[in-house]
Amino acid sequence: MAMLIYFLIVVVGIFVLVLITGLLLPGERVGSRQCFYNASPEKVYNVLINNVDYGYRSDLKEIIILESQDGIEVWDEIAKNGSVIRFKTTRKEPFSLYEFDIIKANGFTGHWKGELEETSTGGTHFTSTETIRMKNPFLKVLSYLFFDLEKFMDTYQNDLRTKLCSA
Repeated sequence: MAMLIYFLIVVVGIFVLVLITGLLLPGERVGSRQCFYNASPEKVYNVLINNVDYGYRSDLKEIIILESQDGIEVWDEIAKNGSVIRFKTTRKEPFSLYEFDIIKANGFTGHWKGELEETSTGGTHFTSTETIRMKNPFLKVLSYLFFDLEKFMDTYQNDLRTKLCSA
């Protein structure tokens, strides 16, 4: 009986520790990455906004476009692990800016922004910034432990580089 009480105390202690940690963590995480592509901003932009041609994305199983009107899309990205995230275009400035919101995900929302600048050699300096927001203190702790935002961004930029080199 004493072992059960000690076990319950340990479990409750861990629960409380995770809860307090989650409450102290910020509700927003921001990651940003920059890279250079040997392709024009027009070419990079056209790949960025094309949700029909997603085969180069190594982390995706499928993209399903739910709505499309006047360049504004709502779509679901289905990862190879089965998780689904819904996005909505918020802003497009041809060849220089593309933004969308994360409107439905597994306990978080957010925003993604891609900025393109032409280099002196005709290539593209690309900066992507992703912001994710979470209210649930347990999800905040899990996100820091198991969700490497920068790694996801690096994977996307490397996949994009592969696509641009093959196009």
